[in-house]
Amino acid sequence: MRRRSTPQAWALRCRIILACATGASNKDVAAQLGSTPHAMGRWRARFVEHRIAGLGDMPRSGEPRTVTDEQVAAVVKRTLDSTPKNATHW
Repeated sequence: MRRRSTPQAWALRCRIILACATGASNKDVAAQLGSTPHAMGRWRARFVEHRIAGLGDMPRSGEPRTVTDEQVAAVVKRTLDSTPKNATHW
């Protein structure tokens, strides 16, 4: 939570769980951390259900990927093995 490289959303979620572990109510933790009691309840419930993995972002709905892993690998291989015409590198 104290690392500079830790995303702030993760740090806030960790603070929520640590504050809730002291026995404070959702309302008190929300006031202390500048959030809402609804958000406290959501993160508390996700932590209880999924433990530490529940504090991360869950997969979101949306359009499926259109580029396969094989296509990505082929582009990377092509850029490493060849150069464009009239150029020294990509």
